[in-house]
Amino acid sequence: MAQSFLFYDLETFGLDSRADRIAQAALVRTDMELRVIDDPIVLLCRIAPDYLPSPSSCLVTGITPQQTLKDGICEADFIKRINEEFSRPGTTTLGFNSISFDDEFIRNCLYRNLMDPYEREWMNGCSRWDILDLVRAVHDFRPEGIVFNHRTEKGNPSFKLVHLTEDNGIEQEGAHDALVDVYATINVAKLIRDRQPKLFNYYLTHRSKMAANSLIDTMGLKPLMYTCQAFTDERGASRPIVPIAYDRKKSSSVACFDLTKEASTLLSDEPEGLVWVTTNKCPYLAPISILTKDEAVQRRLGTDLTLMERNLDFIKANRTEIARRITARMEETEARRSEAPSDPDLRIYADSFYSDSDRVNMKLVQSLPPERRLHSPWHFDSDKVPKLLFRQVARNWPEVLNENEAIMWKNYCATRLLQPFNRNPDYNSYMKEIADKLDSMGTSGRDKLVLVALREYGQSLYESLMS
Repeated sequence: MAQSFLFYDLETFGLDSRADRIAQAALVRTDMELRVIDDPIVLLCRIAPDYLPSPSSCLVTGITPQQTLKDGICEADFIKRINEEFSRPGTTTLGFNSISFDDEFIRNCLYRNLMDPYEREWMNGCSRWDILDLVRAVHDFRPEGIVFNHRTEKGNPSFKLVHLTEDNGIEQEGAHDALVDVYATINVAKLIRDRQPKLFNYYLTHRSKMAANSLIDTMGLKPLMYTCQAFTDERGASRPIVPIAYDRKKSSSVACFDLTKEASTLLSDEPEGLVWVTTNKCPYLAPISILTKDEAVQRRLGTDLTLMERNLDFIKANRTEIARRITARMEETEARRSEAPSDPDLRIYADSFYSDSDRVNMKLVQSLPPERRLHSPWHFDSDKVPKLLFRQVARNWPEVLNENEAIMWKNYCATRLLQPFNRNPDYNSYMKEIADKLDSMGTSGRDKLVLVALREYGQSLYESLMS
C-alpha cells in the first residue's frame, strides 16, 4: 500500500466546530519525502440559509457568503469530495493545528451529513497527524537549525505559521488563504525533517493511539515529557508529567499530573496540575530521559528535577487516595457531558455510537438520489437521525422538498436566524457588529467591502425568511 501525506487547511465562517461552518478547503498530497505528487484541490462550501457567519471571521479570511454561493458546492458534495481524499488507502492527513481545529470541523461536517466522522482516521491504513506540536517539540528539545524569533504579547515563543515562515525564510504571501497556508505547512515540515530528522520520525511513528498508549504506564507511574498548547509559557510548551489513571468510560483519556506543580494539592478539593492526555489526538509524548539526560533541555525549560522527584515520591505514597479523587472527578465530568445540548446538530460527542443497523441505513441514504432520501421507509434506532436527514436534504437540495417540507425548512431557518446555536450571532447582533465596524475609523477599505457584502447578505436572508 502506497503511503502518502495529505496536507490540508480550512477557512471557516466561525470558530465553533459544532455550530459554525466551513467556507473553504485546500488539500495537497505529497509522498513520504514531502514531494508534491498530485494537483492541489481547492473547494468552496456553499453557505446554507440556517446560519449566519461571524463577521470577524470573514474579515480574517476575506471570504463572503456571496462568494460561496457563486463558486461553491453544497456541503454534502463538499465533504464527500474531501472524505474521498482523506480515505484513500495509506493516507496520513495533517495540517497546522489540524487536530484541535480543522479535524473537529471535518468531523462535525461528516456527522451533519450522516457520514461516519471517524472512519477516515483509521480505516485502510489511514491516520492523522499535526505539525503544530512537532514545531513546539522542536523548539523545546532540538531547536538547532530552526529559528524562533517571534514572541507573543505575554513573552511566550510564537508558534504561529506566519511567524515560523518569516523567521526561517519560507515564502508565504496571503496568510489565511487555505492553499497558501497548506504550502507553508509543507515547507515547515520539510525544514524540520531536514534539520531534525530523528525528532520528526519519532513523532511520526508515535502518532497513533496505540503508540501513545505504549508509552503510558499508570501502574508503574512512569514519568514522561508532554508537549501541548496548555503548557506554553516563556520557556516553551513541554513539561514532565506522570500518568495516573485512564478514564473508565473514555479509554483514550488519561489523567496525568504536571510534575512542575505541587503534588500535595492532589489531596485538596482544588487540585492544581491535573492534565488530561488524549491518546487518539496525536499527543507528543517522549521518554523522560530527553529531559533528565540533557542539561541543555533542563536549562531551556527551567525544570526543577528535585521537585519532580519529590512529587513522584508523594504520588506513589498516596496513590490510592489520589486515584479515588481522580475517579470522582471523572464521574463529575461524565455527568456534565450528559448535560450536552439537546439539538442533534450539536450532539456529535453527546451520545453513544450509532447502532449497526443505523450505520447500515445511513450508508444506504448516501447511495440514494436526494429526492428519494426523505421518502424511503427508514427505521432508525437513534431519534436524532431523522432530524439530521431532513436538514441534510433541505440544506443541500432544497429544490426536492415538497410544499410542506419547504415551509418547515423556511421556519427552521428563520428560527436559527433569530435564535442561533451557542454563541453564534443572531440577526440583530450580526447587523450591529457590521454597523459598528463600518463606523470605525480603523476599518480598512478592504474590510469595508467585506462588511458591506455581509450586510447585504444578512438583509437579503432576513427578507427571504421573514416574508
